[in-house]
Amino acid sequence: MKLYVQLYVGVGLVLLAIFAFTAHKSFAQNTTKEVMRFKLHYAQRILEGITMENYEVINDNAQKLKKLSNQAEWHIRETPEYQRFTTEFARHADALVKASQNENVDAATVAYFQMTVSCTSCHGYLRGVKGASLPLKPTKVEAQTLLDRETLPAARNTP
Repeated sequence: MKLYVQLYVGVGLVLLAIFAFTAHKSFAQNTTKEVMRFKLHYAQRILEGITMENYEVINDNAQKLKKLSNQAEWHIRETPEYQRFTTEFARHADALVKASQNENVDAATVAYFQMTVSCTSCHGYLRGVKGASLPLKPTKVEAQTLLDRETLPAARNTP
């Protein structure tokens, strides 16, 4: 009887080790792909939040994007250019959080657009496309004007 218990425990440990190894191997192969899927999902949710003026959805998903960009799996290149793209992405996520806290849909829209441009520019850089770069940053006055403005009357009153 004791032999059967030891045999079952041994087989169970071997199966557990095999499962853990294959799960780890699979996770390591899909890490970057999965991170990008999460990024896409969170970005789509932010667009939904902007469209519906749901500031909680914007805030929640912008914070998730910021955390995602800090994960090791995000950092697939150790170059100054890639670091610049990552820094810009995080800055735009922070701007989305601030815009949602101020309930400023116009500032959220601009930050979302800038974040999207930084994403597509980075993906172009990773593919080796010439001319892939970040747009010029708005001046501090332009950025502050967007963040301080409550609404755009013309844009808000149109159907």
